[in-house]
Amino acid sequence: RTPPEPRLEREVSEVMTRIDHADIRNSAEMELANVMRIEEAERDTVRQFFTMLGDGGWSHSGASDGTDIFKLPGERIHRIMGVTRTTATPEEVLTFFSEPKNFDKHFKILDEMFKDGAVVKIGGQGLGLAASGSRQRMHKLGNFAALSIGGKDRSGPTDLSDVADGAIGLLDKARRSPVGIKLESFVRSKMRGAKEHGAASTIASLPSSQDAAVSEAFREGQFKDLPGHALLHGTFRLPAIVPDRDFIWDQVALRLPTGSVLIAGKSVDDAEVSDVPSPKGHVRGAVLTSGYYVTPRWSQDGEMEGSQIAFVVQADPKGVLPAWVVNLVAPKQAHNVTRLRKFLDSN
Repeated sequence: RTPPEPRLEREVSEVMTRIDHADIRNSAEMELANVMRIEEAERDTVRQFFTMLGDGGWSHSGASDGTDIFKLPGERIHRIMGVTRTTATPEEVLTFFSEPKNFDKHFKILDEMFKDGAVVKIGGQGLGLAASGSRQRMHKLGNFAALSIGGKDRSGPTDLSDVADGAIGLLDKARRSPVGIKLESFVRSKMRGAKEHGAASTIASLPSSQDAAVSEAFREGQFKDLPGHALLHGTFRLPAIVPDRDFIWDQVALRLPTGSVLIAGKSVDDAEVSDVPSPKGHVRGAVLTSGYYVTPRWSQDGEMEGSQIAFVVQADPKGVLPAWVVNLVAPKQAHNVTRLRKFLDSN
């Protein structure tokens, strides 16, 4: 019997390993069923991501290089998904996204269109009172600390440190209430006018993002100045005849109650980033809720044998972008997850 041609072998392999969107939709429904176990600050982002991931309109458009590609029709919104499997664990995937010093280097591994980028801000580095319970213990200044959400972390304090964390959390909620915010703003305004240089004036000089801006942090499109979040800026090249794009987005890393991991991001309002103008010759686009959803894969013996990673990007490129450019760019974006898998599996 004549062996099949190499190309045919690849096609047969791709058919056999094809990932069905119905399975992804079932996972999305499971995550949505647990959404009330998510911290309130992150709940909307998680709900938006998994509602989009479970949309019945996704269609399988092909498979190549070990990755299944799906498309979701839209008018101006560019929606593409790549799904692959890796030997890396969800924690190892999370680590890839968790170090600010590696943001530019790692994004160049992921995205062929990425030119350069920078970490604008790391959440929770103001007064830090938004960190409570497991958040406070896990967050380290200068790091994208992931948040453990749900599960036993939500079952209540179990030791004195948890009791203390819970008390801090209650104080923080009071501080972020409308009355608390007004009172603190009033005190700050008085203290800023004072000439003393003692503890009171030191408190008054702390970052303003922790007073009135905290009340705005939960609005759609606002950067959440909380542990686990990072404000990121990146520039992306397009074919020469159209302007390059730049994006600025709020990224959050979450450990979900189900044992999965979500790294999600979405653009923030322009007012939040007025000090980060678009580079010359660029058009600023918008990222709708997008990200990497990482689920563990188990062997029949109950051993973890890696992860499945679904990468979804929803973007409004703004400006005028010909359809042929979108069609050219889409597969490259889907294969960000392919490049991530290859990096993880070789390290």
